[in-house]
Order: sequence, then C-alpha cells, then structure tokens
Amino acid sequence: MRTMCKGRDFAPEDGPGGVTRLWGEMATEQEPGVLATVVAIEGTGPGLVGAKLILHGDGQVTGTVGGGAVEARAITAARELLGRGGTRLLDIAPEGGPEACGGRVTVFLESLRHGFPFWVLGAGHVGRALVAMGRQLPFLFTLVDDRPELLSAAGEGIGARTLILPVAELADQLEADPGAAVFIAGPDHEADFAYLQAVLEAEERSQARFGFLGLLGSARKVAQIRRRLAGQDARLARLAEAQMPVGLDVGDGSPGGIALAVLAEALAVLNGRPYLRDGRGEALGLRLHRRRGGTSADLVD
Repeated sequence: MRTMCKGRDFAPEDGPGGVTRLWGEMATEQEPGVLATVVAIEGTGPGLVGAKLILHGDGQVTGTVGGGAVEARAITAARELLGRGGTRLLDIAPEGGPEACGGRVTVFLESLRHGFPFWVLGAGHVGRALVAMGRQLPFLFTLVDDRPELLSAAGEGIGARTLILPVAELADQLEADPGAAVFIAGPDHEADFAYLQAVLEAEERSQARFGFLGLLGSARKVAQIRRRLAGQDARLARLAEAQMPVGLDVGDGSPGGIALAVLAEALAVLNGRPYLRDGRGEALGLRLHRRRGGTSADLVD
C-alpha cells in the first residue's frame, strides 16, 4: 500500500467535485483560468490522484493538489500557462523531506485561455491600455519591458504574462508564429528600433513570420527606421509587409484610442483580412501628433 505524505487538506467547498463543477461554470462564462489535476504519483507524494486546483485569472486559487513543494510548482507553471493558453504535462520530482516528499507527481495543466499570442513590447500607457482593453478579445498577451516599475503598475490579474527583460535578451524569448501578433510601443525611438531588430532576429532564427507586426509612431519615425536599415534588403522587404505606422485611423491619439485602433487591425489581420493601405499602398496608420504638454502616448515624432 502506498504511503502518502501529509499535504494541504481540502476545504469542504474545494474538493475535487467542487473544483470540477466550478471549472464547468468558468468554461460556460468563458472566464480565464488553469485547471491542474494530479494524474499519477510514483512513490510518496502529497495528495491523491485526481486532486485538482484552479488558478483563476485574478491569481486566486481554488482547490489543492496536496500542498507543499508540489503545489507551489504546479501554481508557478499554471501562471505561465494562464498567459499563453494551451496544455502542459508537468512532472515534479521534489527533493526528500517531510514537506516535499520523495516521489514523482505528474500534474496535467489545461487553460481556458484560447486565442492569438500577442507580444506587447513596451509597458507604457499605450501598452498597458492595449492589454486592459484586449482582455475580452481572443488574444493571449505577453507584456514585455525592462522597467519593473511599469510592469508593477500594470498590476496582477491583468490577464497577461509579464516579462521583465532587457532588449538584448528579447530575440531569444520571442516565438515567431504566423498566428501571433507583435506590437512595438517603446519609450523612445532607440527602444523601438531595438525592439524591432529583436523581432526581425527572432523571425530569421525560426524562419517564420509573425502574422501581425505593427509599430506605433509617425510616418517620420518609420522613414528614419528604414534609413537606418539601408542595405539590409531582406529586412526592408519584411517591413514593407508590416504595418508601420500601425492602427486604424480612428482620430483618437489617447492611449485608449490607440489601443482600440491597434486591436481592431490586429484582429482583422490575424483572421485573414489584409492590412489596410492608402491609395499609394502605404500603411494607413493612426495619425499621431505631439501635443502641447504631451503624454508618453504622444511621443511619436
């Protein structure tokens, strides 16, 4: 007979049956979350096969997979899955001790989040507004910045994975996919150019392209970027197929207006519609201008 380590007990309302009922309700209401289920235990382990927990979109947890190190690992993996969707089979072999136990526990994770991966490069006013507004749309957001205070300002429960990441490390983290989107909205021209270079490097490494690539800014900024890439014919040809400047021209340069413009265009393109172009074949982007006493959303000249 298998010896079971002592883990966290179920609260009466959090038992496997209650968790399963709640998961069904969340699926009906299309609420984001991740369900973790213990599917196998070898040796000793906290909890039982069939034990379940839910990580909700706001970070709260219902249920248990036994507590201790196993549960901590499962919750950490569930947080990662919450941002990008999909499933994962997690093998946990904690080190010995009364808390962690010594056996191997296998946990199956499944997310209710389904949609297009969407990388938002820059966590300023516009980037945060885009993630906040896009929560009800079929996007799986990853918000990236090297300024931890801005990601902290975004807060928990925003429905997005957040990455504090130097631009120099970004190319290795990006996952180029024809079904994914990238939106670049850094704090200044240099940051935007560095973000763009990282995106192009990621595409070249994986030999795939993002389905939607847009950069916030003015026609002047885009012209400057193209001049800096003079002689790099392959990258210039790639940019000709991106949306720079980005966004539908809704006539509103506020963070919320820009977010609406970008989300609408990205959703259309990822659903197979072509980028909108003007009569000359140029990107029909949102016209942004520097305002007197402008906010960070206006720094696009």
